[in-house]
Amino acid sequence: MRIKRLLKTVIPILVYLLPFSRINTTFAQQVIVKGKFLTDSIEVGKPFLYTLSCRHAPSTEVFFPDSSFNYSPFEIISRKSYVSNTDERGETTLDSAIYQLVTFDVSPSQRLRVPVFVYGKKDCTAVFSARDSIFLKKSNIDPISKPSSLKPETTLVPLTSEFNFSILIGSLALIIGVTGAVYWIFGKDIYKQWRLIKLQRRHFEYLRSFNRLLRNAREKNNIKDAESAIIVWKNYLERLEKKPFATYTTREIMDNMPDDALAEALKNMDGIIYGQVKSKNMDVFLEVLKNGATRLYRNKRRQILDNPLP
Repeated sequence: MRIKRLLKTVIPILVYLLPFSRINTTFAQQVIVKGKFLTDSIEVGKPFLYTLSCRHAPSTEVFFPDSSFNYSPFEIISRKSYVSNTDERGETTLDSAIYQLVTFDVSPSQRLRVPVFVYGKKDCTAVFSARDSIFLKKSNIDPISKPSSLKPETTLVPLTSEFNFSILIGSLALIIGVTGAVYWIFGKDIYKQWRLIKLQRRHFEYLRSFNRLLRNAREKNNIKDAESAIIVWKNYLERLEKKPFATYTTREIMDNMPDDALAEALKNMDGIIYGQVKSKNMDVFLEVLKNGATRLYRNKRRQILDNPLP
């Protein structure tokens, strides 16, 4: 009787958990992340390479971590990304990047695992690689010498004079004055250049994502890639113009960006996406949208250069 009661309790729980195990298995099969050090051993302060690759479905959009990610116990120097490569059957796409890292940790064995972020409609999911280990060479680490035995010193030493606080205060005042003068003369130009660099970096990130989706839409005539490209385009305009372009309709976008060619391209893309009707000119319409965003970027850059800061 006890066995029958136990089976009645366990079987419903297993039936409930079975679909979730299938979902997790399917997701793991779709996105495969591998990370590996390209050398077996490293030295403190000397750069080395780490490779990260991700195999996924061509329709899946993934993002590799940049310099803002915590690679502890390592520090990132640079990252080089490679062009996506899809197999001949169009079933699997390979994305990869090589990271140049450096360590100042003296642990004999150090490990690292890095995630790849899978883009979803509502959020991004981090898929981590397996941990890879690397060993530290101690050839360039100076051993700590043993302290020598102390010997008593009986020779009288004359006392040094007291610290001159007036020199310290004068030095601090001079440093503050020079720093203030540099900021007063060049501060506005430095801030303006910082804004331009930040604007250019965001534009390059947008072009990299948009061009990849545009290339997929052109080569495969894939409506889903075209829809993803428009989402990337709207999100970039929203950050650039500080307006909610992501929620705007085509009519509202044209009210903020009056352009006949842009309006025609948006209407055609609406018909393709919502009507699910493929068109050979889909990449042409996307190019028109990209050019429109580039014009806004140039106008924003010109405003920063021409308008004096308060």
